Amino acid sequence: MSQKGTSSFIILRACAVLLFPLSVWFLIKVVSHLGGNYLEARAFVAQPLNGLLLGAFIIIGAWHMRIGAAEIIFDYVHSWARDVLLFVNWLVSLLLIGGAGWAIYMISFAG
Repeated sequence: MSQKGTSSFIILRACAVLLFPLSVWFLIKVVSHLGGNYLEARAFVAQPLNGLLLGAFIIIGAWHMRIGAAEIIFDYVHSWARDVLLFVNWLVSLLLIGGAGWAIYMISFAG
């Protein structure tokens, strides 16, 4: 367990580096689709490259969120609630990744 802090630090920074270009791509695409309707947004996500990039953005962002929130919990919660909050943190992250991944899969690849 002595390497846990170092690995979390490295993964958090790697996620941040990966999120930067994905965030720029996401913002450009969102701005270009402002004022569009549901069918245009669905057609955008249905393109495989856009679906993969959107999925990567959500998955990496959720993992980054999980690690960052766990660091805050470790630093500021010093009671039995720490374990509960860490479990909820994992659960929310996994549900976000699973739900978004499933939705993008259904739109992009399952038709």
